[in-house]
Amino acid sequence: MTDGPTFIETQFPIARLSAESYKERKANNGQTLTRLGKWWGRKPLILVRASILGMLMPASSNPKKDREIYLKILTMDDAGTWDRCKPAVQRKTTRAAFDRLPYAERIAECERPENVAGPSAAAWAEINAHLDTRAESLPELVEQLGKQQFGHTPRVGDSFCGGGSIPFEAARIGCEAFGSDLNPVAGLLTWASLNLLGGGKAVQEEVMRVQAEALAAADRQVTAWGIEHNERGERADAYLYCVEVKPEGCDYYIPLAPSWLIGEKSKVVARWQRVSGSDRLQPDIAVVNDAELKLYKEKKGATVGDSRAIDPFDASRSWSVESLRGPEGLRRWSNDDVVPRPGDVFQERLYCIRWINAQGERRYAAPDDADLARETKVLALLRERFAQWQGEGFIPSKAIPEGGDETARLYRERGWTHWHHLFTPRQLLILGVFAEASFQFAKNLDARVACLLGLGRVANFGSRLCRWQAGLVHDKGVDVFSNQALNTLFNFCCRPLEPLRESWVVLERLRDKLPNSGTVMVIDARDISETCDFWITDPPYADAVNYHELGDFFLAWYDKQLTDAFPEWIPDARAELAVRGDGDDFRRSMVEIYQNLTRHMPDNGLQLVMFTHQDPSVWADLGMILWAAGLKVSAAWTIATETPAGGIKKGNYVQGTVLLVLRKRIDAGNAFLDELYPLVEDEVKQQIDSMRSLDDASDPNFGDTDYQLAAYAAALRILTQYQSIDGQDVSYELFRAKPGKGKGRAKAGSAMPEKSRFEQVIDRAISIACDYLVPKGLEEAWMRLGPDERLYLRSLDVEGRGERRQGVYQELARGFGVREVKPILASTTANQTRIKTASEFGNRDLGPLGAEGFGGTVLRQLLFALHASREEENPTSGLRYLKDELVDYWQHRQRLIVILDWLSPLARVAGMEDWKADGEYARLLAGLLRGDHG
Repeated sequence: MTDGPTFIETQFPIARLSAESYKERKANNGQTLTRLGKWWGRKPLILVRASILGMLMPASSNPKKDREIYLKILTMDDAGTWDRCKPAVQRKTTRAAFDRLPYAERIAECERPENVAGPSAAAWAEINAHLDTRAESLPELVEQLGKQQFGHTPRVGDSFCGGGSIPFEAARIGCEAFGSDLNPVAGLLTWASLNLLGGGKAVQEEVMRVQAEALAAADRQVTAWGIEHNERGERADAYLYCVEVKPEGCDYYIPLAPSWLIGEKSKVVARWQRVSGSDRLQPDIAVVNDAELKLYKEKKGATVGDSRAIDPFDASRSWSVESLRGPEGLRRWSNDDVVPRPGDVFQERLYCIRWINAQGERRYAAPDDADLARETKVLALLRERFAQWQGEGFIPSKAIPEGGDETARLYRERGWTHWHHLFTPRQLLILGVFAEASFQFAKNLDARVACLLGLGRVANFGSRLCRWQAGLVHDKGVDVFSNQALNTLFNFCCRPLEPLRESWVVLERLRDKLPNSGTVMVIDARDISETCDFWITDPPYADAVNYHELGDFFLAWYDKQLTDAFPEWIPDARAELAVRGDGDDFRRSMVEIYQNLTRHMPDNGLQLVMFTHQDPSVWADLGMILWAAGLKVSAAWTIATETPAGGIKKGNYVQGTVLLVLRKRIDAGNAFLDELYPLVEDEVKQQIDSMRSLDDASDPNFGDTDYQLAAYAAALRILTQYQSIDGQDVSYELFRAKPGKGKGRAKAGSAMPEKSRFEQVIDRAISIACDYLVPKGLEEAWMRLGPDERLYLRSLDVEGRGERRQGVYQELARGFGVREVKPILASTTANQTRIKTASEFGNRDLGPLGAEGFGGTVLRQLLFALHASREEENPTSGLRYLKDELVDYWQHRQRLIVILDWLSPLARVAGMEDWKADGEYARLLAGLLRGDHG
């Protein structure tokens, strides 16, 4: 057995993994697990695979060879990437030309690593020679590396298994897998990933047969009822409904919608007309010209805006939606309600149907009398079955929990009290038919689980919470969880049975049986008693997603059927036990969970914690939680999992996933703060030097965020070796009053609480990293620059490499000890942050030399000299200004030349074109300074 450092503790191919992760995420429904059902924040399978293999592969004394072999295992080396390239692309290019492309462009036309057999025979020969193995497949390699490290096939566990990515991928590459979650919806998805997707072709064929039979039976029933077909032989393809209200002082009901545009490509809109003798308006579904279409895209005729209902015939008249609900709020619906009662404030109506004929031609039309009669029939059919179906669990009967962040709005905004209120009678009838047919045909556990998941998918696309999207390419209904909320809508889409076929089917093709099965439990992570060699978790840390509330949407449909399938599972999200938020209760729960996981791993085991968060302060807080749990950090990496492919190097990140690699802390002692600082400084510099030695200018592995995170990791590696600092236990640091949080918030006029010892060490680590990462070409001048000057130049350096996230610049300011970064920013738009040029500064914020802040620095005087040179189109003006304003001009001259030489080529950097004129004057001014000898 070995207990030395592993590959992931020494290096990680950040750039290539980011590109692969993004490609997988952009596959949407082509992702392996997505068809099983909705879950929030599933991690890319390639990231899970890479993490497990990085934890298994030992690090040697040759890091470059390690990286080469590691990429071969993942088929992410140059040869492996070419082998994954589609034949049509290979025929159009040469291998040499292909290898010259940036990695993100190369893989655009490649199969994902999970969809190929694995490394070539030649690659396996090199892999085995380096790792002392005899493998010919990933499962064989995993088994052999596991036996080297642990004496057995490695066991991988995830106590927050969610959508099942970690247990599934662990089992697929040959590990023994364990997954658990408090939420039974997560348990069902994970069980299905292992036993349906991973169950082998015989299981999958049976599941497909049962789902097809249930679908056919449902279709026969709906067709027999005649509720989706009209007299022209067309079948309904979409139903559009809206809420309507009759405000005080208005003698007609106002249909509500933020836009009445139905189809952008088809140029279809809804217009409303008065009907003599009626208080209900009549919809007119019309095709408009381009000029009219433009007006509707700009919300012409909108009857809801800024939380107000608007009169469609007199836009000057409007009513607050909140006031319409009344001082006592809306009537709460009872279980028997499936449509609004006549006296309810908000009524509901069908205003448009999209029909499709046998030739596939679609048309939009307002409902006629026959359509409305079919609506009445639907309601009658549902009422006939309602009590029986609720009793058998074919439609929901559960009440919506009160008081939740998501569920409270359902009560407040619509008066809905039960989960079935989120569905129209037509939707309940169709879903009930699916459920009834499933019960008839699904006789084994695999088929029953597949039909339950299919029902959940159909519910996600068939609810009163489904938006209608009038797209330029397609007009369609969008699923409930197109965002992470339960949003009530004023107008919405109802899909008939035919468009729900795609949602019903959870397996689209046959897949090979997983080499290892897995175990799934629905259990509180604090109660786990399973031992795993690796724990890989994605905890719900400081997360805005209320998993327990959103999961209840699906659980309402699974309910009784889930209990029959898994009698040992509690069919409840158990919100009172859910780990959420970021307060002390949350921290204590997290410490208890990770203490339990640490107890259930061997001394040479590893934990890897994944979390996605844009606030770097969260990283430090989570680091303290894991420290208090008895773990020590051995590495940290950031993978861009939500990034446009072209933005991997441009830095157009939306979010990155941070990976913290941890080991058990054994024989921990006490450290003194003054002893830690030199250790942290050495560790930070060693980490940065190691990363630089592995970087490749043509295909960089690390971005600026990675170097900042490396400083965190280096500090954490030192800190988390110890149980206490200056005799103060880590638990005290974790639960002490925090500035700006709870009782730690400073009162007006009082000083903020001083930073903890932990925060002081972290700040020092970041400062060391910022000072150590000198932009190339500025080495000669760097030591004589102040913090504000270093921040400005380093920020330009970062911008030149494509970084556009404001948070990165804020972290740089923190590292340099500068209070505020905004004065040097030209743009603060999300993902478009940019640093001011000399001309953009002009004479703003220009203080006397020596004044506080950037305005009083020599660099700011130099930037104004550039501005003056450009304004007067003469660099002599800039030279004259510098000689007049800088008392010690001759002492500063050489430093100014170095900075000007560095600024002058900026305009040639992609994305830095704003420096074109200023860069040219920087070149001219540098020449004048060189020639100035007094």
